[in-house]
Amino acid sequence: MRAYTIKEVSKKIDVPPGTIRQWEKDLEGILIISRTKQGARYFTDQEISLLMKIKEMRDKNLSKEMIRELLQKHLNQNSQADSETIETSLQSVSENNTLEHLENSDSGFEKFLEAMDAFKESLLEEIKCEIRNAARKEILEEVKKEISKNTVHTVKSLSHSIYTSSEKTKSEIQELSGRIAKASEHNSEEFKTLKNSVAKASKLTSETFRTLSNSIAKASEDTSEEIAILSNRLSEASEASAEEFKTLVHYISKSTEVTNHEINNLINNINRERDILIETLNQEREQYLQEIKQREAAFQDLISGFRNAAADEEKPAKKWWRLWKKQ
Repeated sequence: MRAYTIKEVSKKIDVPPGTIRQWEKDLEGILIISRTKQGARYFTDQEISLLMKIKEMRDKNLSKEMIRELLQKHLNQNSQADSETIETSLQSVSENNTLEHLENSDSGFEKFLEAMDAFKESLLEEIKCEIRNAARKEILEEVKKEISKNTVHTVKSLSHSIYTSSEKTKSEIQELSGRIAKASEHNSEEFKTLKNSVAKASKLTSETFRTLSNSIAKASEDTSEEIAILSNRLSEASEASAEEFKTLVHYISKSTEVTNHEINNLINNINRERDILIETLNQEREQYLQEIKQREAAFQDLISGFRNAAADEEKPAKKWWRLWKKQ
């Protein structure tokens, strides 16, 4: 049987490790998890199947006490059935195999042990399958009962709460209607007082409007005189600014003529320098071409000299070969 760590189990059943530790505390005595010498938890397939059942019951919102009772009943029934089946099977196997052990030699004893191991494994697999099927049936029946009980209780509580809330809303509506009636009476009285105050204020505002119109007329006369004075000052200032503008335009025109003359001189100087540079580059290129031609001619002379020397060396050798051939 393979052993799993708590991280592997949490990934397998999609539950955090902290909740698995909390289930171990809540279901102490029922959910028994083995530990190593160092104190680390390890799980077998049996514990993983039990954790899966606990997860299913928690997903259906069953309480801790209900889960504990269901698992306790399931374990008690399965332990009694398993003990009886194991005892009967082991007795039959032991009776049959003791005779074979007495008859056979050491090799027969080894075969007996192998058969016993195979029988134990098959028996354990059958017991696990029966436990799983029985546990699923019992858990489903208990869950159905709990769901039916909870639904009836929730329906009753909802109907009662709806009835109480409707009565509360009726009483609140009556209180609101009374408050609205009182507020309407109070508002009518306030509206009358406001109407009287507005009438008084309108009389006062008419008088103040007359006084304001008189003061505005006086102020308009004063402002007309001030506007005339300002217009004269503005005309004088405009004449002075016009003269200054004329002088500024004349100065700018002169400066533009000077700058145009300087720019033309600069362009002429640049053109002259460019022509001189082009002439010098052409002269240098012609010099380089002449040097290349001279070097090429010298190289051709050198090659022709080598060829002539080689031809001179080969000529006497050929003559000696011909004389020797004639003899």
